[in-house]
Amino acid sequence: MQSRLIVKNFGPITFVDLDLRNVNVFIGPQASGKSALAKLFTIFKAPRKFLMEETNDIHGSILGLINVLEEYNIVSFLKPNTHIEFISELHDCSFINGKVSYEAKLRNKIQKIDALKNNYIKNINTIKDILYEICKNFVLFYLEMYNILNINAETTTNFLEELTEDKLNKLLITLKRIDLYLSTNTAIYIPAERNLANIIKASAVNLMLHKVPIPKHLLLFAAELEKSKINEIDLGFLHDDLIYKKIDGEDEIFFEGKNSIKLIESASGIQSVIPILLTILSKRDWSSHKSYVIEEPELNLFPIAQYELIKLIELERYESLSEDDGEIHTYTTHSPYILSSINNLLYAYKVKNKNQEINVQNKLLNSAINPKYFTAYQISNGGAESIFDREKGLIIDNYIDRASDEMTDDFDSLMNLMK
Repeated sequence: MQSRLIVKNFGPITFVDLDLRNVNVFIGPQASGKSALAKLFTIFKAPRKFLMEETNDIHGSILGLINVLEEYNIVSFLKPNTHIEFISELHDCSFINGKVSYEAKLRNKIQKIDALKNNYIKNINTIKDILYEICKNFVLFYLEMYNILNINAETTTNFLEELTEDKLNKLLITLKRIDLYLSTNTAIYIPAERNLANIIKASAVNLMLHKVPIPKHLLLFAAELEKSKINEIDLGFLHDDLIYKKIDGEDEIFFEGKNSIKLIESASGIQSVIPILLTILSKRDWSSHKSYVIEEPELNLFPIAQYELIKLIELERYESLSEDDGEIHTYTTHSPYILSSINNLLYAYKVKNKNQEINVQNKLLNSAINPKYFTAYQISNGGAESIFDREKGLIIDNYIDRASDEMTDDFDSLMNLMK
């Protein structure tokens, strides 16, 4: 799911050219454009939410884009010379010179196979070549294909040797479903204001009665929380004997075994974490796996809790499917502790990869992030700088330590003045 996002003259962004993968991190100062880029990635990764390409209605597509930018509260970032390009194996989509364009790459390949199968015997080799190419880029299809063809991955060298015309038709149905899913299902955007979603849920009637203006992206996230079927979450990583429970539709926080308070009365860190966990812990299968954009996961959390939260999120990703299953996690953050947490998980992958005998029950290793599917950027001064050393497979140490180094330098200066 590697993709490329090019953005020029959008809000605080002057120019960025981003290489994006399954796990992405944007760090930088306030108002630098981190969230704007994360939101654009969310929108352009699944553009059929706003595109009206079926009727070739370019005007409608522009209006659709404006509406979805407004939904994410970034429509005011548009400028006359705004330039946005999204390039991936799934599709290319752009907004350049006030015009929307879209090329559905995967769908075009599916349509080509559909045409070729009319003369199946003559075109079988060409069909297989296209299917091989799709398999390289879409693990979801690769996994489904083995089930449809009823082949053993360990013993089969040519996985399309069992292809028949009837099985090809089944593969095409699956391919079309995957293409539609990846093109239309946007990542769930978990905003920094997620604490307010708890209040919206608890006071929806009063808010509507008094016509309180609430940003649409917050309303949409609150609606997403309402879909969660999770009734209990162990919050032991925040504090011993801390448990979230939903009882008769009420969100409660239990402590010391039996005492409880309402979620909206609990500590800000708990209120910040619960919306994340209710979203990511929902039961998933390949057709309903979720991608997330999480704004400032560190909000109101002690450093150790930040680390435990990141491990839990990435453990969920590990348990959902394979390493590159099309699921994407994007984090925007101000916290060096989040970077350090993710760096540990990148290194954990190296450890696990080196020694296959290691206990598979080790949660740290099972939360590991494959460096091949990771990228990190510092967003500042209208641009983006990679802070990931792809050769070492780790975030650059100097960047992680920069904040503490500066504070240490100041302390040393004070010590010298004291002398």
